[in-house]
Amino acid sequence: RTSPSVCQTFTTSQNDDTSIVDYSFPKDGQVISIHCEAQPEKEKRLTFTCKSGGTTIYTTIFIVMETDFEEYALFYRCITFKTNMSGVKAGEKADNYLVVSTKSDKEDIPAALQSLTSNLELKKCSEITKG
Repeated sequence: RTSPSVCQTFTTSQNDDTSIVDYSFPKDGQVISIHCEAQPEKEKRLTFTCKSGGTTIYTTIFIVMETDFEEYALFYRCITFKTNMSGVKAGEKADNYLVVSTKSDKEDIPAALQSLTSNLELKKCSEITKG
């Protein structure tokens, strides 16, 4: 099951060689803020260390499967949890594929990615977050 926290607006930035991703999501009446940083690695791969309130909660490996470098990208993502949280224990892993877009109103998978994603059973954010 894909967590609704996947369907967030991610803010990305660069500080010298460090790639930065920030996002937040509501949980139990609070807003949880996540700050992730990664150093340069092999081409098409970044390993982010993600913290909330200064505590490392997970590391995540992102591998770029395809991108047009302007509007969309397809990533494989593997998370290793470092802290017990939301029904998962430290050391557990989770993985999935993500299609990300620079346009928040775009939910359809771009035509150029459809052959790569047709067997992945990807869901739109509107399907994941409804309920």
